[in-house]
Amino acid sequence: MKSRLRIACLAAMMSMLFSASAGAVIIDFIKLTQGGHTDPLLEPLGESAWSTLSIPVAAGMQISGHAASSPAAGADDDPNQFAYLDWGRAGLGVCKDAFNVDRAFPGSGSNRCSPSSDDNVTHDEYLDFVFAENVVVDNLWFNNNHDGGFLAGDMVTIADLAYGVSKGYAGDDNGIGSFRVAAGDRLRVAFNNQQFYVSGIEVNAVPVPAAVWLFGSALAGLIGFGRLRGNS
Repeated sequence: MKSRLRIACLAAMMSMLFSASAGAVIIDFIKLTQGGHTDPLLEPLGESAWSTLSIPVAAGMQISGHAASSPAAGADDDPNQFAYLDWGRAGLGVCKDAFNVDRAFPGSGSNRCSPSSDDNVTHDEYLDFVFAENVVVDNLWFNNNHDGGFLAGDMVTIADLAYGVSKGYAGDDNGIGSFRVAAGDRLRVAFNNQQFYVSGIEVNAVPVPAAVWLFGSALAGLIGFGRLRGNS
């Protein structure tokens, strides 16, 4: 009986070790707004404002909008800043004030930001991306489709560093990356010298270290040995 219990415990530990999230996930914020995502969990949300935009895939990603003039980012930040999904091939921005917050409006392109022009990331605004797991953000894609596009010298600030930005859509070659983000930490994407929308993000769970895989293999050997002893 003790042998069987030991084997069951080892098997549970093995399951935990080998249950790391698999592969990269690309979230297309334009499709998340207007429809067309291939993942059935990512149904279109329509043009909408979110206190916290929770993504059911991509390592438990949660996104919030903020302003630099408000308190330090966190639970006490300005409640009237929202992560905003904007219609018209735009994507993810920030809205200072909005109607009908935290509700999906599938198929709707009606602007719920007030004023209607305040729906991208502009002066003193930023987005915080937080994950439930350790991840690498391999790519961030940006556009400025509603405000004349990007020009030479336009920049965005990511994790406190400035990057030259050009128009890009989820999955293409114009992404900016990569950034390691520990579980519970934030990846901040902020205005630098040009307003923008986030077109998409590519998230990759950090692989299980080789030492852990070796430990897992040792556990597998112990399970096998326990079974052999139980049959002898």
